[in-house]
Amino acid sequence: MDGIEAWSGLELIDRIEEGNRNEVWRGRIGDRRVAVRRSRRAADSLAWELDLLHRLAAADFVVPDVVPTDTGATSHHGVVVQRWIDGHAPSTTADWTAVADELQRLHHVLRDHPQRPGCVAVTELDRTAASVDADMGALPEAVAARTLAIFHRLRDAPHGVVHGDAGASNLRIQADGRVGLLDFDECRRDVLWHDLSELGVQVLADADHERARQLSNAWEAVNAWIAEPDYARERLAQLEA
Repeated sequence: MDGIEAWSGLELIDRIEEGNRNEVWRGRIGDRRVAVRRSRRAADSLAWELDLLHRLAAADFVVPDVVPTDTGATSHHGVVVQRWIDGHAPSTTADWTAVADELQRLHHVLRDHPQRPGCVAVTELDRTAASVDADMGALPEAVAARTLAIFHRLRDAPHGVVHGDAGASNLRIQADGRVGLLDFDECRRDVLWHDLSELGVQVLADADHERARQLSNAWEAVNAWIAEPDYARERLAQLEA
């Protein structure tokens, strides 16, 4: 990976295959394990993400702290090196309850945090807008109309900073029960229900949970339409069902 020369002693071990949009590697610096990622985001968008991680770490969240370059920079040509977080994916009701609590604490702590550059909430999308990996202009007319209708019906839902991709693969339950949150690549200000609709426990009231599930299916279809078309159509089928 080009760019890793900015960290003395950084060694790549193997590429992590789970990511569909970013190049991510396991690595080490001496005896310290790290994750190495090349972000596709614009410089101001990546800077926003790394600043947010610093704020979360200061608020006692378990997040992948940035390992600075030899010159003290937080990234180099889009490459970021971060602390490796151990733990297992949530599997029990107690695990998922802890995850839900931590996500809602994140929502509270970041309630006044500004919008990520280049992003808008789904309620602000229109036929030509884009946010994260969603490009409404690239969608077939029927798909755009169906998903925008769902998004715009959520203007009354609570908004704030969301993790944006709080699936099991991005969560780590540590030995002491604390929740580690990984991969803030899709973090932004949006409808808070993005983070709460697909957990292993139901957090929202029944009516809101159903609306949140529609939101998740619509958003996943739109956000993955170009990068993961098969997955996008699977989520669209769930929405139509």
